[in-house]
Amino acid sequence: MTRANRKLNPPRAADALTRWFGVTGRVALVTGASRGLGHAIALALAQAGASVVLWAKHRARLEATARQIRSLGVDASCDVVDVTDAARVRTAVERALRQHGAIDVLVNNVGIWDGDPITELSLARWTRVLDTDLTAVFGVTKAVVPSMIRRKRGKILHISSTSGLLAHPHSSAYGAAKAALMHLTRIMAVELGPHGIRVNAIAPGTFRTDMTADVFEDRAWVRTRLRRIPLGRFGQPADIAGLAVFLASPASDHITGQTIVIDGGASLAIG
Repeated sequence: MTRANRKLNPPRAADALTRWFGVTGRVALVTGASRGLGHAIALALAQAGASVVLWAKHRARLEATARQIRSLGVDASCDVVDVTDAARVRTAVERALRQHGAIDVLVNNVGIWDGDPITELSLARWTRVLDTDLTAVFGVTKAVVPSMIRRKRGKILHISSTSGLLAHPHSSAYGAAKAALMHLTRIMAVELGPHGIRVNAIAPGTFRTDMTADVFEDRAWVRTRLRRIPLGRFGQPADIAGLAVFLASPASDHITGQTIVIDGGASLAIG
């Protein structure tokens, strides 16, 4: 290999990585983007080159996330949206399309826990969880999909949970919603595939986020749970970033209808 060739190889490798994993020029809509997994995913997509539309219910945290992304030299807009409000969702999608021209990637991240034993779980709390974790995903996706169909392309990513695979106590509403979301992912993939739209899901295990902060205060629970994780640690929001970028990028163009578990091996039949 000549010295000239050695000098050319690194840029060529970088170009290939950008072609496979870059999302420059794409627009990504991320729900629940002000903190936790949503914040990490939005930041990662921005770092990979995407313009980002940020949705959440807390304006101050949203605007802080938008400023962080803009500091990277990437366009970011934010909108205060309750994803269970269908009219608000439609209006916000229309605004995003006017502002950015397209939504190429949709990340349905919003979710709530609100767990109780089945004997104590009220119908109101059951409905609240199902409305937020499942019905809202349907509503947001339905609002975004027509614009993707017109352009014959799109990536949709649902954030599910290993609670949809495993029978965790006190998680009847949350687990049922997340299990249903995995199957909804498969159905959407079948229906939307002919339009060039890929639909996949990520099922995180136990991650340290605002939503799980209370359980991490139980030291006995933490010790017991850690023993069940082959990799020996809990997930951090940044751990989900690379997978989300991969599923949004051209590198995953022949993957659809899949739920990818990211839990350090905790859901495997070990111990």
